[in-house]
Amino acid sequence: MTRAITLTDDVTSATWLPLHGVEPGERGTVSVSVTFNGPADAGVAMYSQGDASGLLAQRLRLSIFESTPSLMPFPVFTGTLADFTGRTRYDQGVGRWTGHGDGRDHTVTYEVIWSLPKDADPPDDEPKLGLVWEARAAEATAA
Repeated sequence: MTRAITLTDDVTSATWLPLHGVEPGERGTVSVSVTFNGPADAGVAMYSQGDASGLLAQRLRLSIFESTPSLMPFPVFTGTLADFTGRTRYDQGVGRWTGHGDGRDHTVTYEVIWSLPKDADPPDDEPKLGLVWEARAAEATAA
């Protein structure tokens, strides 16, 4: 499954990603393409839409990779769901990049890979991961 997000400067956009098939010993992948097309340069960061706690949040492992058409994927976050969902503000965000206001779209793809250890308890419900992308005008990110 791939989702698409479009940003301009000084806005946020969010999506909830269902993590289908979370079972002990299983893993899965969800992708999100984020396109910036603002009129001026802006810093972009990704963070969590909400905080998660509990045993599942502490055991579910996340790896988030970022790539562009000209760059191979590279990791911007590795840890637990609880670790990631503690990042709820722009200044705590990961996967930082600059969207250029040059009239051309700048697209970055994020691949979220999750896994649950074999010895973990199965979840009661299908977990969801809320992701937020925020673009701040270049002069706002310098402050």
